[in-house]
Amino acid sequence: MPQRPNFIVIHADQLRYDCVGASGRREGIYTPHIDSIAWQGANFSSCYATCPVCIPQRLSLLTGQTPEHHGLFSNTGIPYLPLEHTLPTEMRKGGYETALVGRTMHTYPASCSYGFEYYLPGDPSSERKDSGDAFFKYLKDHNPEDCGGYYGNGPHNNSRAAGPFHLADHFHQTKWATNRAIDFLDNRDASRPFLLFVGYYAPHSPHNPPAEYFNRYYNRTDLDEPWIAPWDVPPVNNGNVMSRYIHLQGEELRAARAGYYGNIAFLDSQTSRLLERAMRLDNTYVIFTSDHGEMLGDHYLYQKSRPYEGAVHIPFMMMGPDIPDCQEIHNPVGWHDIMPTILDLAGLPIPDTVDGKSMAPLLRGETDTQWRSFLHGECFHELMFSARQKPISQQPNLVYEKGSHFLTDGIMKYIWYDTSGAEQLFQISTDYQELQDLSRLPAYQDELIRWRFLLIRELAGRPEGFSDGTSLIPGKDPVRASREMLQLARQRTEEGFSLAFSRKKPPESSMNFENHFFN
Repeated sequence: MPQRPNFIVIHADQLRYDCVGASGRREGIYTPHIDSIAWQGANFSSCYATCPVCIPQRLSLLTGQTPEHHGLFSNTGIPYLPLEHTLPTEMRKGGYETALVGRTMHTYPASCSYGFEYYLPGDPSSERKDSGDAFFKYLKDHNPEDCGGYYGNGPHNNSRAAGPFHLADHFHQTKWATNRAIDFLDNRDASRPFLLFVGYYAPHSPHNPPAEYFNRYYNRTDLDEPWIAPWDVPPVNNGNVMSRYIHLQGEELRAARAGYYGNIAFLDSQTSRLLERAMRLDNTYVIFTSDHGEMLGDHYLYQKSRPYEGAVHIPFMMMGPDIPDCQEIHNPVGWHDIMPTILDLAGLPIPDTVDGKSMAPLLRGETDTQWRSFLHGECFHELMFSARQKPISQQPNLVYEKGSHFLTDGIMKYIWYDTSGAEQLFQISTDYQELQDLSRLPAYQDELIRWRFLLIRELAGRPEGFSDGTSLIPGKDPVRASREMLQLARQRTEEGFSLAFSRKKPPESSMNFENHFFN
């Protein structure tokens, strides 16, 4: 029997696609070691986050399911889900040693390994939770003096504050995770193939890379300004340092960029160390990706949870046995495709619960005529955060803070806001900054109608009531519906069924929109 391959999955947090050199989209940002994975393998230029916030996206990697089926659309109110079919669980059934070091797949509860045998969670946001997090324990055991912990110099999780890291480099989560990953590779069971997840918290805030990397960008004057479009509406005020709707400028912009880009540069340097160790292994696939991006001031927005390129367009590159060098693959893919791809390459069965598709044929350079023509993404993140404060019906001024859906084929992108019904259309192949909204231009009305009805078809039969099969219906309460979907997912897993729920589609005749409008 042929030796089964090994897999190393390197996943960053909040890294935009255009901030890796392989994208070719930003001058002055260099990631040569990350890019080397694409040069020795494949770069997927149209990889998108189907839910651009941390935990729903990571659950898609863990289960191979889209948010619609695993039930999470937000980081808010995350319960324990007794998942039966996870990627590490299926790999263990096939004889694999499974390991995770660093940023976890789920966070709540940090103690649940979801199938990883060797489990060393390392998440800076766990510092004040005393959750048994291995990185937090390392800080407590080895920090020679009380320096205020990981956030002692001010920059904090989910804030715009930025500055050089105030401790020695080996206390930075990026270097700690790399060291622990190398430890695993040096001490693993050599008689078994392995699956290793290496979870980096960078370049997610806090924007606090080591001083060398912060200073590398702090004094640069040739970096892009945030992209502001004619359709953007400036915020009334910039709120506090945690606000997501802001006009990032001046010293605050200078520091935030230095921190964000510096974190990426430090991540690249540590990826180099990990790749150097991985190159000594035979028959090993390496994946580099990120859960979602960072708006970084584009369109007066910060952090994630938005349908725009900065938040949803993510890097995905892969190298390994039989993958030709320097491939550029344009098919739209997402994190729910990773589980079936790894299982396929490992020669293991793919559970029926999986929504994603194996990318193995694409990696081999084969033409897959059955591949999806577009990808659907959605997010209720801001809506659910707002809902914790008061009912949606009592928040009439929330417009672009609400849930959103998008469709993209890597060339065009259609956006629909499910509470207001607002639409946008962009040709992202030539306008990836999304500066020109085409939705109101007469020449693009047929294109707009086409994408609208594709979303009508995509949402038909879902419990939120966003689509009746012929129209999009705004103003529904996705928070309540998503909670119902999550409860249904939990009930099904507790009863031993698939995590997915059954969708009722309208009759095929009522869904043939493309034929009706374009033939």
